[in-house]
Amino acid sequence: MPIDKHGVAAELESNVETIQAYLEDDTGIVERYQDAFQRLPVEWTSGEIHAELQDTSYPGAYPTEEFDDVESIIVPHPESDGWENHEEVNAWAREILRDVPAMAVDGSQLPPTTSFNVPLAYVQAAWAINHHHPDGRLDRGVDGRLLTPDEVTTESDDGDYRFVDSQLVGHHRFEHEGQLLIEQIVDLADARDAGEIEQTPVVFYDGPLIASFANPLKPETRERYISTLSRIIAASHHHEIPLVGYVAGSSATELVKMTRLLLRDEFESDRVIPDAHVLTELMSPWGDTTIPFISKRDGSVDALQTTYQGESYEFRDDILFSYLNVPPGAGLDRIEFPGWLCRRDGPDGYESMYEYTVEIVRAEAGIGRGYPEILQQADSDAVLDHQDRQQFHRIVQRWAESNDVPIEWNAKALSKELRRR
Repeated sequence: MPIDKHGVAAELESNVETIQAYLEDDTGIVERYQDAFQRLPVEWTSGEIHAELQDTSYPGAYPTEEFDDVESIIVPHPESDGWENHEEVNAWAREILRDVPAMAVDGSQLPPTTSFNVPLAYVQAAWAINHHHPDGRLDRGVDGRLLTPDEVTTESDDGDYRFVDSQLVGHHRFEHEGQLLIEQIVDLADARDAGEIEQTPVVFYDGPLIASFANPLKPETRERYISTLSRIIAASHHHEIPLVGYVAGSSATELVKMTRLLLRDEFESDRVIPDAHVLTELMSPWGDTTIPFISKRDGSVDALQTTYQGESYEFRDDILFSYLNVPPGAGLDRIEFPGWLCRRDGPDGYESMYEYTVEIVRAEAGIGRGYPEILQQADSDAVLDHQDRQQFHRIVQRWAESNDVPIEWNAKALSKELRRR
């Protein structure tokens, strides 16, 4: 049945005050945070902030050394000041990206089959590398994996039976994407070392490197996400390939939390608001960023540790973030990255690998009209739709018939299939 339009409208109408209250800033809290953000590098040093917050386990954020060298946490992008249309954005971005390999991985999944008497699922990850050659070069590939009944079912608490757990597919997909991303990082490093690519590649990860989203999960499930992210970050560090976790329309609150703790008398009774709400009007219309900060959000940062190719890595104080303004997307985007980018010299024309990486990210987002084009490419290649699901069912059925495996349609699914023919 179609959606109950009148019911939705009635529900919206009955909740109008609640929704308006969420959106309104009737206390001027945004303006007061803006004032505080502007005062921070004038009134505090990074050492003083660390000392003030040292007794708080997760104060939101810590400043980096760069904090002591600036008068504002906003880094302007003056090149965009005179731009009047998207063609000028494209022209600038194409020049920045020339011969720079940008790589991304994304994934999709088919949930466990309910059409057959055996549960099977499928996860797929696609990778794409845009070399930004003047004559065009886009390398792409897809890697899929079948999930067997043991991988998509869970044993009941009493051990009497197993049941299909659709969430397991998402866990496997996350690990599959992560492994493919690591393999591509290794390949890029090998190509760089062999002289096959001239410019430093940049790897885009679609989502955060900080796994707060996994905190509510069971410990063993949370560990799967933390372990995958730890290995991705370690691969970036080990092979010296810049990595950014890209979060569109961020609602993170690390800077606000840090500021509240530093200025308790001013903000102790105020509600927490997203950093982006404070920063947006402090930035020019296109391309501005913040200086990098160290994330001290929660225990998911502390848990990022692993052994990669015989070396131990720990990232509890080494996952950084910045905010980026690249309209027309709503709000501000956020990039998360390993701290080695700030400590390593950049290519010619860039003081650090971080400065270089931010410029590449900014240009990719410019070409993509507010969202990195390479991430859009990987997403497009990875997606699995209803037709793919039907094809998967047909492949399974043909395989079962040719191998004399007793896979059968269940009655309900068979009825639907016959009606649709």
